[in-house]
Amino acid sequence: MHIKKFKKVHVEITNICNLKCSFCPPKIVPNETMSLEQFDKLNEELKEVTNELAYHIVGDPLVLSNLDDYLNISLKHGLKINITTTANNLLRKHFDTLMNKIIRQINFSINSYNANSHKKSLDEYLNPILDFCEYAILKEQHFFINLRIWNLDENESAKKFNQEVFKRVNERLGSSIDIENVYKNRPKNIRIARMIFFNFDEYFNWPSLDNELVSKKGTCYGLDSHFGILSSGKVVPCCLDKDAVVDLGNTNNTRLEDILKSPRVKAIQNGFKNNILVEEFCQKCEYRTRFDK
Repeated sequence: MHIKKFKKVHVEITNICNLKCSFCPPKIVPNETMSLEQFDKLNEELKEVTNELAYHIVGDPLVLSNLDDYLNISLKHGLKINITTTANNLLRKHFDTLMNKIIRQINFSINSYNANSHKKSLDEYLNPILDFCEYAILKEQHFFINLRIWNLDENESAKKFNQEVFKRVNERLGSSIDIENVYKNRPKNIRIARMIFFNFDEYFNWPSLDNELVSKKGTCYGLDSHFGILSSGKVVPCCLDKDAVVDLGNTNNTRLEDILKSPRVKAIQNGFKNNILVEEFCQKCEYRTRFDK
């Protein structure tokens, strides 16, 4: 049977993150890191359904001392990689690791800083990121770097923080980002330097069965452009199902191909095609409404 190709698969190599961001819901599952053996087996299966992995659902890949090993497994299997990190753990020793030729994109979640009670100053947090950007420019890096500012809201609650970030980035990288322009025109991206961008978005509410019903009608890119695999091996329909509320099967004991051909997966996919939300989790997801026709 033909297996659908996905643009990207989110593989959570670890669910450990040493921050507690106010925009992330509390963690209810145990700490877990996917073994290299399991990750290797998974990459063997994943290369049949995608060309690109994102090492993230929750958790931060830079908490792992052996991130090189994971990258080299994906390199062996010919898969491109996206890294998303708070950068709270970013050190000079990571710089060479993050130049691995399979990396396609690195996302630094800048607004994680002011979503925590930090012992670090803003300069102590930002300087390693800007050091890395300068290092990447010097090395003529082959991948995109996105500085994510996902805190825009109608109340401009993070405007002062954003202003401080723009000031430091403008000084270090020679850009001229203007905060009034950002809040007035709401661009999705602004180029800072070669292959380096600010990436803007709004806060969003994570889906939960405890949320109010949003709609039973609608569509989504889950199980269409992407799906997720948690560090436990559980397969989920999208990158926002961090607790496997919609548990489609476990790659530790079931072939990925069989999971993706299962009746539950087909029901979800067919529902999205017909503007029907089969799963209660999807019916209570606000983020999904961005994709409604």
